[in-house]
Amino acid sequence: MKLHPVLFLFAPLVFLWGSCTKELSRENTLPAQDSVNFYAVIDGIPWQADSLQQVNISDSGIVSITGIGKSQDEISMVLPAFRKAVYAVNSQTPGYAQYNSLEEGFAAEIYLTNTSSDQSKAGGTVSITDIDTVNKTISGTFQFKAYQESNTTTKTVTAGFFNQLPYSGAGSVVNPGGPGGGISTTDTLSAIINDTAWAADQVIAASQNGVLIVSGSSADGSKLVAMYMPAAVTPGTYALNYSSGTYFAAYDPDPTTILVAQANGTLKITENDTVNKHVTGTFSFVGSSLTSSVTASITSGYFSCNY
Repeated sequence: MKLHPVLFLFAPLVFLWGSCTKELSRENTLPAQDSVNFYAVIDGIPWQADSLQQVNISDSGIVSITGIGKSQDEISMVLPAFRKAVYAVNSQTPGYAQYNSLEEGFAAEIYLTNTSSDQSKAGGTVSITDIDTVNKTISGTFQFKAYQESNTTTKTVTAGFFNQLPYSGAGSVVNPGGPGGGISTTDTLSAIINDTAWAADQVIAASQNGVLIVSGSSADGSKLVAMYMPAAVTPGTYALNYSSGTYFAAYDPDPTTILVAQANGTLKITENDTVNKHVTGTFSFVGSSLTSSVTASITSGYFSCNY
């Protein structure tokens, strides 16, 4: 089973009621972003968040974007970092998106981008294109497919955008220069994988329940490298071993393959600043499948990131 950080550290929510009440026709005509500021097409039908618009940044820098229309259709997106980037939302990434109908109440079926590894059923992208730190607004675009497991149906969301939505929250300070005040734009994770240099497009670190997880993935979420260690880890060198459950690493070369370090890797922590929440280290290991003979060599690994 794939281990991913469970990232639901949300600060208290601030509800931002949308002022736009213009009714959209059923034509697939993209409206001007100065007249509608949270819009998408759901299964070919235009939708806008004209009842509720909410953007919250948690104290660990996780972005939660939610919109509800007068039709009671809800779109929500959770992203792992508060910075401009293109984020994949699928079964292999910490970020995800969802759709559900609040009109159905507790009987509502939730459609998620991370419930199937089949890209024809689930997955997509969310882009943060602008963060205005003066006026505290965020803008971006999105498109995705969300899958409902119980009824085996998919919702297709296209042409989505959110424009200058106000944001708030404990982690809503953009920090381009180092630890503290939210997620840093200088977080990095890189390695040489099977003799080919690779650097993660998305890097996230989180400390939960005594475990510190550092992971990096490609922009489309198809490739991922992750390290797991105690949250209070001190500088030193540690053996990576999946069976120990204390220090281990994983490499996913594609959405259907998981390779783990099985007593054949090393993690060296050079810094773990538990006050400013910053960790730096190096790693190397041979990733092996638990179900086949597939392996991969990961060498010269390096990470430096806030958590």
